[in-house]
Amino acid sequence: MFTAKNKQGDYFTATQANISHLKAKQGSFLCPACGEELILKCGDIKLPHFAHKQGTRCRFSSEGETRKHLLGKKELCRWLLYQGFEVKLESFLKAIHRQADLLVDGQYAVEFQCSTIPTSQLLERTNDYLSERLTPIWLLGQDIIKNKFSYAFSNFQQCFIRKSDELGYYLLFFQPEKRRIECIHHLFHAGSKYFFGERLLLPLALPLSEMKQKMSAVKGGKRKKYQPQHREIERERLCYYYAKYKSRSHFMQELYHSGFSLYHLPLQVGVQLGKQFLVHTAPVEWQFSLWIHFFDRLEVGERFAYEAIAERFRACIVPLKVLAFHEEEAEELLKEYLFYLEEKEILVEISSGNYRLMRKMKWRQTPQIFS
Repeated sequence: MFTAKNKQGDYFTATQANISHLKAKQGSFLCPACGEELILKCGDIKLPHFAHKQGTRCRFSSEGETRKHLLGKKELCRWLLYQGFEVKLESFLKAIHRQADLLVDGQYAVEFQCSTIPTSQLLERTNDYLSERLTPIWLLGQDIIKNKFSYAFSNFQQCFIRKSDELGYYLLFFQPEKRRIECIHHLFHAGSKYFFGERLLLPLALPLSEMKQKMSAVKGGKRKKYQPQHREIERERLCYYYAKYKSRSHFMQELYHSGFSLYHLPLQVGVQLGKQFLVHTAPVEWQFSLWIHFFDRLEVGERFAYEAIAERFRACIVPLKVLAFHEEEAEELLKEYLFYLEEKEILVEISSGNYRLMRKMKWRQTPQIFS
């Protein structure tokens, strides 16, 4: 941590510029949160900072705090102060017993998250800030894994996905060593942890207003849809995966008791969609549930309302807990699936929120591809 206080309640911030001044101070430095005595550290590797003594029970102890996290807080603070924002570094909020990395204009709690922690802790911190009428702003400080065609995001990183009209679904990563924010926008889920997306670099040399202009000027992404070249091959891979790793799963048991094999399901069941990341439930599992419990019970030409299928959808999926979304966001995946079925002429939307079944999805009795 960079901030400490003395017994008189005066606050101090450790920087390269004032380290000699702080060393000459008489008396102890204390933690603003717990009141324990702090040690002033100023080595050659880490930035000057305060640390608790060994054995502390303070939840805000900076032991193990990485240089990247320290540098990130420092760079963000400097960038915001230069633009005229009121910034409190490592602001302790007594009412909720939380310490924000940065408190900006008394309205925004900025958190630079480098380590992986349970999602439940992220949600608790977010809700605590909201209870104090503070807007939480999360910036990821983890490395991005990129291969030739896609990005790989961990389950933890996916919790930070946001959405806007200009950027679609997007992620923000802060790279303090390079003094820039990296925005991966118009995300399209390619399956597992992999995403297609486009990259926008926002250097800290730009003020916040110019960053917002660059982000709002982004045109619709070049849609890179994941389209398997051969659905038959994809189905064989799916069968192999479930046979090897999930043969005793609840889904496979339901499939067996329904009298079907995975291989013979309609090819419109098990489709990878761009918004699949919004739910934990595998595509083949929730789409099978919709087919067997809803679509297959309709007659050709029969009408149905969106809310009817949405109720079934909510019953068969587990939504991803994302910081910026409510659970209702998962229904964007259902809407994408309905649009896909329209493209395949399975159904048609006859008015807003009302559909008609045009033809049945057929399960395959012979190794023939149904499009």
